[in-house]
Amino acid sequence: MPIDPRTPVGDYDRIAIEFKALKDRLSELESPTGTQVFRTVAKLEALVNDIQAELADFIANDVETIVDQRVAIALASWFSGSVSIGGNLFVNGTVTAPGARSTPLSSAPNRVTAWLAGDGRLGHTS
Repeated sequence: MPIDPRTPVGDYDRIAIEFKALKDRLSELESPTGTQVFRTVAKLEALVNDIQAELADFIANDVETIVDQRVAIALASWFSGSVSIGGNLFVNGTVTAPGARSTPLSSAPNRVTAWLAGDGRLGHTS
């Protein structure tokens, strides 16, 4: 607000008052309007929702794939070649050897003959 020229104020004080009035007007012009603030909040909400959706999608799809791939790589490198067990092996399920040849037993069609050598090797008949 301009100062009344008739007010008894020193020259420096008058300039200081005028600068303060200009500063106040400039601050008011630069301050965001309600619409600008609302748009900013809406943009931030959209970004947060997008991040949440991306994270949920990543957890639902990519994490399982990444873990499966890493486990498969680890198992493949661990079990490649010969497997040696330094203790007892207990199996709570079926042990299968898909490439093994066998001779069917006539008395039990679902069974085949196999052998166990004195050195611990397990085999089948040819």
